[in-house]
Amino acid sequence: MWLKTFIIFNLISHSIIAEDVGEICRPNNDIPEGICKLISECPEAISQIRENRLHSFERCGFNYREEIVCCPDTGSGTNDRFGQTETPTITKRIHERECEKIKEDSIGKVGLYIINGEEAQEGEFPYMVALGYDRGNEYEFDCGGSLISKNFVLSAAHCVVTLEDTPPSIVRAGVINIGGNTWNGETDYRIVEIIMPPNRTSGEKYHDLVLLKLDRDIKITDNLYPLCIETGDLAPRAPLTITGWGKISTDRSIRSNILLKANLIPLPVHECRKFYPIRKNLPRGISDEQICAADPEGLRDTCQGDSGGPLALASGDNLYRLVGVTSFGRGCGATIPGVYTRIASYIDWIESVVWPN
Repeated sequence: MWLKTFIIFNLISHSIIAEDVGEICRPNNDIPEGICKLISECPEAISQIRENRLHSFERCGFNYREEIVCCPDTGSGTNDRFGQTETPTITKRIHERECEKIKEDSIGKVGLYIINGEEAQEGEFPYMVALGYDRGNEYEFDCGGSLISKNFVLSAAHCVVTLEDTPPSIVRAGVINIGGNTWNGETDYRIVEIIMPPNRTSGEKYHDLVLLKLDRDIKITDNLYPLCIETGDLAPRAPLTITGWGKISTDRSIRSNILLKANLIPLPVHECRKFYPIRKNLPRGISDEQICAADPEGLRDTCQGDSGGPLALASGDNLYRLVGVTSFGRGCGATIPGVYTRIASYIDWIESVVWPN
């Protein structure tokens, strides 16, 4: 219920614009002193949202589409003559500056492999795309991907190096219903370049990601826009969201035509190594460039057809951020965690390809 309420407030925020950033306030009954800040500038609120999907602080208002929250006053920083807290100027990385553009152009809608998943709503995951393979007269959509700029999709390398040696040739974007298997000029984009990370080794499960360049820029709409990249450390129990059109049954090859979503919980690397010992295609076991995540109940998971799709984190600015790419697992719908490529480990390479200038 809270998520729905939050989304409604966000959508009507054009007409609720507050001018009280920097004013003194009371965050809640337990914290007597606070300052009204944009929620993206309140670490305490963001931390609570990552842990619990909501925060406990009073709302001061809205600044266009972003909530202004009564943030606890930590006493740090230097007050200027207007009474606002000054923060040091920090040079932002390329992907962070691009993220600011995404936030300006989008309306966030933070609200399961996907077995026992819930159906996604229109526009809930506007960055989600399906990879289409031309194996004859029609396209087959066998992998997912994430739109990270207007003309680049991030997916898994093993979705490109297939057993049939047929790489994907199109992406379908801006839809939750995968639709038909023929070319659709409204939703489909041709892949003109496939770029692998330089350190990928054939036959191993490391560095499992790929960049796909599109033939043209996507047109930004409420149902289609890129997502930001998360490079910070994850909270121990932060809920992470997976999405895909993959298998929805452990014993039958049944795919979902509707995009499904589910929440998983990350596992520390040292715990995940218990499930994935050293072997030929994992000579170092689970590495620090990978993320493991699972459903403690063993009900929700990614499966065949969800490869390359995003592992995303709901952030305090009401948008999702990409933290991983679906890579591999052992079975479907079990307590054994799935393994995802950690995007933060590849940010230098991603920036050099997607935003070279």
